[in-house]
Amino acid sequence: MSSQHRDPALTIRPPADLRQAVTGELNERNLEVQAFVVACFNALMADPDGFLGDLSEHWPDKKPRGRPRKADQARTHPDQEAPQDPR
Repeated sequence: MSSQHRDPALTIRPPADLRQAVTGELNERNLEVQAFVVACFNALMADPDGFLGDLSEHWPDKKPRGRPRKADQARTHPDQEAPQDPR
């Protein structure tokens, strides 16, 4: 069943230390994390190239998605050779 909320949730999991530091910085300025994320979305839409250019040195490394690949799914026994690629 889909969400009954008008705006679907967005879930992110930044490193705990980064989230704590960001929350502290925003709290000192009487700002909230959710409002900050919305402000970033608005800034992106107002000037995509400029906003993304400002962030270029701050992008995190890309994380692999999904399950890790098994080294060789075709092997059933350690003494068995892996099948050859038919290319």
